Amino acid sequence: MRGLVKGLLAAVVAVTLAGSAVTSATAQEQPDPLTPNIIGGVDATENYSFMASMQGNSGGHFCGGALIRPTWVLTAEHCMAGEVPSGVQIRIGSNNRNSGGTVARVKRWVNHSNADTSLVELTAPVTQRPISIAPVVAPGSTVRLLGWGATTCNPGGGCGGAPTNLKQVDVPVLPDSACGTGQWEICLDNKDGKSACYGDSGGPLLVGTPGNWRLGGDTSGGPAVCGTARFYYAELQGSVNTWINSVAGPDSPPSGNNLALNKPATGTAACNANEGAAKAVNGSVSGGTTDKWCSTAGTKSLQVDLGSGHALKKLVVKHASAGGESATFNTRDFDLAVSADGTTWTTVAAVRGNTSGTTEHAINNSARHVRLTVITGAQSGGNIARVYEFEAYA
Repeated sequence: MRGLVKGLLAAVVAVTLAGSAVTSATAQEQPDPLTPNIIGGVDATENYSFMASMQGNSGGHFCGGALIRPTWVLTAEHCMAGEVPSGVQIRIGSNNRNSGGTVARVKRWVNHSNADTSLVELTAPVTQRPISIAPVVAPGSTVRLLGWGATTCNPGGGCGGAPTNLKQVDVPVLPDSACGTGQWEICLDNKDGKSACYGDSGGPLLVGTPGNWRLGGDTSGGPAVCGTARFYYAELQGSVNTWINSVAGPDSPPSGNNLALNKPATGTAACNANEGAAKAVNGSVSGGTTDKWCSTAGTKSLQVDLGSGHALKKLVVKHASAGGESATFNTRDFDLAVSADGTTWTTVAAVRGNTSGTTEHAINNSARHVRLTVITGAQSGGNIARVYEFEAYA
C-alpha cells in the first residue's frame, strides 16, 4: 500500500505517482524517533477533541487518526498492516501525544476494499467529541492537515524526529488530474514546501473553520522526500462515507430534538415557488436541489418561530453541499440572531469565510425566534442564498 510511512523507513517500496516516488513500509511500532510530522507547519492553534495518536502498548506513536464516533477511530489502512488489536492503544483528544486525553484500547478494525482507510473499533466509548465527515473536498479550497510527524526532511537523506506537540498546516486542494489520482484519493499541493510527512499517515484532512471542522480525508501517500512534490490523502466522500456509516453506524445528530422542525418559517422572496422558507425546516436534505430555501433578495433572511421560549444551546445550518450541491454554493458569510418577541434581536454568531456544508454554532440564549441573515450567498460572492435546513436545539 502506498503511504507516508508509519515509522522508520523499513522495507521501503517505491511507487510512481504522477512522476513522483511514493513510499510505503511495513507496520512495526517504533520507539519514537520518526513518527508523524508536518512540513512547514506550526503548533496546533486549538484543541482538536477528535485527534488521535495510534500507538503501540509502550506509547510509541506510529500513525494519526480521527475519532468519528464514540467507539470508532478512522485512520489509514496501511497503518494497521501487521498490527494486532492487543498491541495497539489510541490516545484521543490531546495535542500532546504523550499525555492528556483518553487512552483507549482496540477491539478490532475493518478495512475499506479500495480506499486507504481503516475503521478501528474501541473496546469502550470515549467522552471526546467526534468529528463528522465532510460532504465534499473541493479543488481550489484550502484544507488543514494535522499530525505529529517529521517537520524536516532532507533530499540527501534523513528526516527529523517527531514533535511531542501536535502540528498543523494549511494547503491547497488540486484537481485529481494534477496528481494522477482518481476516485479514492485527494490531490494536495506542496506550495511553499508545505506537506504531510513520514508518520503523518492516517491523520486528518480538515474542511471548514475553527470550531466547525469536518473530516475530508486521511493521510495516504507522497514523495520520498517530503515537501518536494504534490501528495495525496484518501477520500472519504460518496461511497466511502456510505461504507463508513454501514460499519460504524450513522453520524449522530446533535443531542435533543430539533425545535425548529416543521415550525412556522418566513423568508425573503424565494428563487422559485417550490423553494420557500418551509423547506428549511422540513427535516430533509435528500429531496433534491429544490429541497431548500433559496432567495435572491437584496437582504436575504430566514426566520423561524419555535412556538415558545427555550434555553437554546445550539443552532445548525445545513448549506448547499449538505443537500448535494457544489460546495462552491455553500454560504460564505452569514449572521445568526435570536429573539424573545420577534422584534428585538441579539446576534449570537457572525460567520465570515465559511466553506463547510454544515455549520454548528454553540450559543447560550433564551429565545422563541431564531433568524439567519445571509450576507454572501456563495464562495465566489454570489447573491443567492441556499439553505437546506435551519435547526435549533436546547
